[in-house]
Amino acid sequence: MMWLGVILTVAGVWVPASNLWGRLPKAQAADLRRWLRLWAAKGMGVPLALWLICNSDFSESFPPILGQIQAAAPGLATFKAWLEAAGTGFLVISSFWAALTLGWLLVVIRQQVEDRRLFNGAVAGWSFLLLPPAALILFYFGAASAGVAGVVWLAPIAQGVIPLAFHARTGPAYYTATAKMQRDKYKEAEEAVIQELEKEENDFNGWLLLAELYANHFGDLAGADRIIRETCAHPATNASQVCAALNQLADWHMNLANDPAAARSALEEICRRFPDTHMNRMARLRLQQLPGSREEAIARRTPKYFSLPALGDSLDQAAAVPASPAEKKEAAARANQCVEKLHEDPDDMAVREELARLLAERLDRAGAAIEQIELLLNMPQASDDQAAGWMGLLAAWRIKYLGDLQKGRETMEELIRRYPQSTHAFAARRRINLMDLEAKIRAARSAANLPTEKPISLSLPP
Repeated sequence: MMWLGVILTVAGVWVPASNLWGRLPKAQAADLRRWLRLWAAKGMGVPLALWLICNSDFSESFPPILGQIQAAAPGLATFKAWLEAAGTGFLVISSFWAALTLGWLLVVIRQQVEDRRLFNGAVAGWSFLLLPPAALILFYFGAASAGVAGVVWLAPIAQGVIPLAFHARTGPAYYTATAKMQRDKYKEAEEAVIQELEKEENDFNGWLLLAELYANHFGDLAGADRIIRETCAHPATNASQVCAALNQLADWHMNLANDPAAARSALEEICRRFPDTHMNRMARLRLQQLPGSREEAIARRTPKYFSLPALGDSLDQAAAVPASPAEKKEAAARANQCVEKLHEDPDDMAVREELARLLAERLDRAGAAIEQIELLLNMPQASDDQAAGWMGLLAAWRIKYLGDLQKGRETMEELIRRYPQSTHAFAARRRINLMDLEAKIRAARSAANLPTEKPISLSLPP
């Protein structure tokens, strides 16, 4: 009886599986059969083999797990007990394996069904009929029968919903190609797309997916451009599909090649083909937003960096001196390179500012750094924003590295007079207010005869 149960549970998997691969293309059916055989060997064969070995009475040092085998008399009684245990193990393991496999099979079938509501309704209807007998089996025979109960419940459902996965399928299916792409198997994905297009060569989605492969994964933007334009020229392609494809092509030219001329060509084709339509208006809006050249496109993608005012909160931090002789040696080498460049072009403001920062912040030579900044301030070609930033550096370095609060304050006041609307002027006003507040606190402590403490540094919101 137990062996009959094993046969029925395995058949509960094999019948719907064979029904499924009978409806699949030959290649997919072969893959499914191969997978099921391998899964049966690993998921059912290996546990069964371990069960038999663990209940075999090899020696006294390795007794069987089940007590009835140990208690049986040697000889035929032991063999009968072992055979009964083997049957029980076969039934439990095979039924659990079958229930698990049927659950996986239902998940696979659901992915292929176009009408999920129809699938869910069929599962609910079958479950209404099958769950009561499955529950009775579980109630009378205990937890060991959970696999059998699962097979009783799931096997008819799997057999019944298989036709839904193949009912009224429309057009090629690219789920295999999509799965290959997700696993970075782009060449195999291309072959899968082409196989589907051979079934219906005018399928727009297939050609668009093939163009995406060429553009994003093969680096063949010219090939993608050719596919898109040929697809758009086909009479079966409607207006919305043409517009979507050409907009996608424009995105590829901009994002992958920084080529506004090619993107403009794709968008202008929309305008030529569909004048006086909303698609034409949307394409013209995109045309107005395109950069004028490749250089401008690259510049738009290049991150913009903004230097913060030197008189901000970083002034409260300790001076950043190189932590090791190697770092100081590297900074000195870079400073010497700057000096050589300035011999060739004394008006190179970027190099002179870099030299000043190296001297002040890396080489502990704030006096020499201030001289370089003063030279920069005397350059007539400097913009107001550059000059305001350099004056902020002068004030910050005089306070931070030279400890000259008075000279630093004077520099900040001059910065405010010259460039009152700059961000550096706002930072200077904030810093002066903090200095005045510190002075008042020190004066109050002195008046109250409190012990003098080191000046405090407050960080207030700007």
